Amino acid sequence: MRVRCVFSAIAMLLLSLPAAAQTRTVTGTVTDASTGQPLEGARVTVRGTSLATTTGSSGQFTIGSVPSGGITIAIRRIGSNPMEIVLPPGQNEIRVTLTRDPLRLSDVVVTGQATGVERRNLANAVATVSGEDVSRVAAQTVEQALQGKVVGASIQANSGAPGGGMQMRLRGVTSITGSSEPLYVIDGVVLSNVAIPSNQNAVTRSTQGSNPSLTQDNQVNRIADINPNDIENIEVLKGASAAAIYGSRASNGVVIITTRRGRAGERRINATQRIGISKISNTLGSRTFTSVADATSAFGAAAANYFTPGGAVFDQERELAGETPVSSETVLDVSGGDSDTRYFASGLWRRDGGIIDNTGYGKQAVRANLDQDFGQRLNFSLQTSATKSLAQRGLTNNDNNSVSFWMVFPFTPSFVDLRRNADGTFPINPFVASNPLQTAALMKNDEKVLRSILAGRVTFDAIERQNYSLRFHVNGGADQFSQENSLLFPPELQFEPIDDGEPGTALLSNSTNVNLNLATNAVFAFAPVSGSFTTTTSVGVSGSSRDLRVSRIVSRNLVGGLGIVGAGTNISVLEQRQRVEDFGLFAQEEFLTLNERLLLTAGINADRSSANSDSEKYFYYPKFSGSFRFPQPFRGIEEAKIRAAYGQSGNQPLFGQKFTPLSAVENIAGLPGIVVPVQGPVGSRDLRPERQREFEAGADVSLLRGLAALELTGFRKDVSDLLLQRTLPPSSGFGFEVFNGGKLRTTGLEVALNLVPIMSAETDWNFRMSYASTRSKIVDLPVPTFRGLGFGTALGSFQFEEGASPTQIVGNDSLPDGSTVVRKIGDANPDFTMSFVNNLRFKRLRLYGLLDWQKGGSIINLTKFLYDLGSNTADFADPITVGTLQTTVGANRLRLFPKQTAMYVEDASFMKLREVTLSLEIPSTMISRFGRGVRSAELSGRNLLTLTDDTGMDPEVSNFGNQPIGRNIDVGPFPPSRSYWLSLSLGF
Repeated sequence: MRVRCVFSAIAMLLLSLPAAAQTRTVTGTVTDASTGQPLEGARVTVRGTSLATTTGSSGQFTIGSVPSGGITIAIRRIGSNPMEIVLPPGQNEIRVTLTRDPLRLSDVVVTGQATGVERRNLANAVATVSGEDVSRVAAQTVEQALQGKVVGASIQANSGAPGGGMQMRLRGVTSITGSSEPLYVIDGVVLSNVAIPSNQNAVTRSTQGSNPSLTQDNQVNRIADINPNDIENIEVLKGASAAAIYGSRASNGVVIITTRRGRAGERRINATQRIGISKISNTLGSRTFTSVADATSAFGAAAANYFTPGGAVFDQERELAGETPVSSETVLDVSGGDSDTRYFASGLWRRDGGIIDNTGYGKQAVRANLDQDFGQRLNFSLQTSATKSLAQRGLTNNDNNSVSFWMVFPFTPSFVDLRRNADGTFPINPFVASNPLQTAALMKNDEKVLRSILAGRVTFDAIERQNYSLRFHVNGGADQFSQENSLLFPPELQFEPIDDGEPGTALLSNSTNVNLNLATNAVFAFAPVSGSFTTTTSVGVSGSSRDLRVSRIVSRNLVGGLGIVGAGTNISVLEQRQRVEDFGLFAQEEFLTLNERLLLTAGINADRSSANSDSEKYFYYPKFSGSFRFPQPFRGIEEAKIRAAYGQSGNQPLFGQKFTPLSAVENIAGLPGIVVPVQGPVGSRDLRPERQREFEAGADVSLLRGLAALELTGFRKDVSDLLLQRTLPPSSGFGFEVFNGGKLRTTGLEVALNLVPIMSAETDWNFRMSYASTRSKIVDLPVPTFRGLGFGTALGSFQFEEGASPTQIVGNDSLPDGSTVVRKIGDANPDFTMSFVNNLRFKRLRLYGLLDWQKGGSIINLTKFLYDLGSNTADFADPITVGTLQTTVGANRLRLFPKQTAMYVEDASFMKLREVTLSLEIPSTMISRFGRGVRSAELSGRNLLTLTDDTGMDPEVSNFGNQPIGRNIDVGPFPPSRSYWLSLSLGF
């Protein structure tokens, strides 16, 4: 009886399983509606199942094990409008034509850590930049390639030095003293973007002046290590309303980078070779002397020994930075695979020559990405990359020893010849104890970086039904790099025996950083058979850590002709370590209804961090958003969408702010000990993240049959619990404490217009325009008015006071009675920024250009002040009449200093031609013997033209590197350059 029951159960189970005869194989072809050409890379899925495939180079696809009944096939491809086709029983072959989506409204945009929606339904203004747009013109860094392409993003270089050093700021000011960097995520791995100083301060003594900031070393932020050619797309979450899912590290926005993947089909090999040159794009110039009297008046009686009337005039800047080095870039990638296994591998070799002797940048990178399907439910994805780079940075920016290049030139007349002698030696500079040409030729400032990034992702479709599904995601990875800064100033340098009395200095810094993160997500999607709505529920947990170690060696009085730290007789060592651990929980619900016209989203993130005083306390960051689409509301308007979103995010305290530091260099009664520094900082007992509350609202309008799109967004950010510093009474034994308090408000407007005036098989023209403006105000400040970065009110300084702009610049000004008052004389925040992109194709010829415009803003030009002090400014001797006073332009500026500062605060407006490309696509039939695919040859350029009234080196410079507030200070920076490239691309 028991055996009979077992057989009956087995029989019933077998009858419940679908028979093999109840499935079929579906084949088809996907082509472009306008050209009829096959479309490769289209994703074809069967709704209600996990069946999916990708079209090959011929546009064909095949899907097996398809249910024999009626099914719905969905076809989606980037750059094309998606399509769904109902396939009745018995029909096993289809032909699909996709129309172009020039405005990319069908692209899926991130809305959660494991979810996304089509841009047409998106409730936030999320910027998306394709890999094609990123790599149009050769760029040293990803940030450089993004300039002018993200509405609401201010992306500026700190100097023109090779190897990077740039800052991206999203939607204006978000902090006064906290971190200002967005969170970078690549393939699910949280990247480190730290900027580690080289320690050149040990020679320049830049911190021994009126500003002790350690960020004056012209350092590089490490996002520079990413290879722009590997990028598939970049999504930028610009504010808390979109980035709340990343919690207490998202106050400055989130940049999500996805690298390229392999596609099913034949193996493809692509190669690009670029050759280019660079040249200096701006010099300051210097005074030309016409008489001995003028020369001795400026440089003393000794000038008569070197000045010859009618003699040679030396352009010292071009003697130093007049190189036109050859640069090269080789990019190679291979991809392919089948329906189960897909791969992508790439390699990069880049070498950029520097416009100054012994400067330049080299990068070598490899990448291997793998996607593997195990059956129809399990997918494993692996992304790996390794990068090696060498940046030779020269010696620029502020110093107090008169050794960096543009700190020497202001006090060196143009009639002095500093060029190398015939015997290989350099002449002595008789006016400053340093010869910049000798320094550049003999010194070394090398930054070597080895970086590896490992990312992995496992996706498991636990349940897949016609109207609901459950999917699990596990993703994580590691980001590790080592950075070596090796600087050498040999005893032969003119300034070396003079600066510290010890000839020869060697500096060595070794830094290592490891970022680890892991996240687990569950996503449940449900749609009733009626299709009246769709819900997507996602929950997850994440953890991460970041560990940074820095060790520095300073070695002076080098002996034996050796340029290593072990050859010094005076050696000092410093070591630092930072470790932060984070843990978070998140949940999100998306509700799409009314024929996919209404989207509502709610979510919350709860996280804790060891950077807070209470490392076990959770902080909560909610988000809410909604959008509604109106199809054809008026004549001429295809679709209009209104949207609104609210969210909160945080900005963690900087490492160490919660601790009371202990010093191991002090002594107690002559005995060594670890003590609390007198009048030093005290640790905070209740330090927590800054909290940002953002509300944004806007409208998106599609016009002209989908050939034009207008995007309008207004936002307001209220930041509370600002990280501030308060002075403590001397009786406490401590000097100051970092605490939370105060409020900051930033409002802004963003406008984007995308227009396709022409689109045909032979010609297409895409025009994009963007506009952004922000205004910030300190609403509440629980400490007295204070000043930040700068060099005192005589030279201009940033001042923070309640009711004022946090980016205001104050300085000295004269009253009618002759007294001096400190007042606002400028503001670093621009009135607005705009960019214009034109991409025109006619048959096989394409012309592309990007123009970037900033209106307003102020910059403190201290390089000009230094030239004035040396009576060496190019316009110093130009005659001028002030009232009844006959004087010169430069002398008049010095007459007013230090009672008036405004003459050294200039307009930072500029217009830059960021990118230009002229390319020709060569028909494959002309070179068919080399294989299939499109080949192209192109001419391109970067930063070819700059129009500005700023008389400094560049209106985008920052002496103090990346700062929340305190950019726009020009102190002897590395000069900017323009580059020209010739490229040839091949495909096999």
